[in-house]
Amino acid sequence: MTLPAFWRQPSFSVVETAELVGVSEATFRAWLTRAPPGDHLGVKTHGRIHFTGRDVFYYQLVAHLSEFGVPIRTALFAAAQHATDELPGEEWLVVKSAGDVTNFELAEDIPAAAAPALVLPLRALAIGLIERAAAVYATEGA
Repeated sequence: MTLPAFWRQPSFSVVETAELVGVSEATFRAWLTRAPPGDHLGVKTHGRIHFTGRDVFYYQLVAHLSEFGVPIRTALFAAAQHATDELPGEEWLVVKSAGDVTNFELAEDIPAAAAPALVLPLRALAIGLIERAAAVYATEGA
C-alpha cells in the first residue's frame, strides 16, 4: 500500500487530530504538554499547529495504550517506536501490565497466552486510520 501524502505532510489541525484519535480536544492538548517526542509535536504555521498522518497514528496508539492503563509518559514513549514513516508490518503489539511494570512485545501471531493483555493489530489500525483521515483530508481541500 502506498502511503498518502498526508502521512508525512502536516495536514490535520488539533481538533481534527483529536477527532481522528477518538479523544477530546482537552485530552489531546494535555498529552501535548506531557512532552511527547519532538517529532510528534506537530508543525506550527501561522499560529496554528498541524499534524501529519503519522502523528495521528502515534496519538491513536497513545490512546489505546492509556485506555489499557499504561501511564501516559510510558505510552508516549512506547508509541513512538511504532509510528514511523513506513506503514507498520503485520505484527501484533502485545502489552502486558503487572503492577508498576508494563511490557511491550511485537508478535507475528496473537500469542495463545495473551490474556490479560492488550493486543493491537498495528497495520490494521494504520489502514483504518488512513481511510478515516482521507475523508477529513478530502473535505479540507474542498
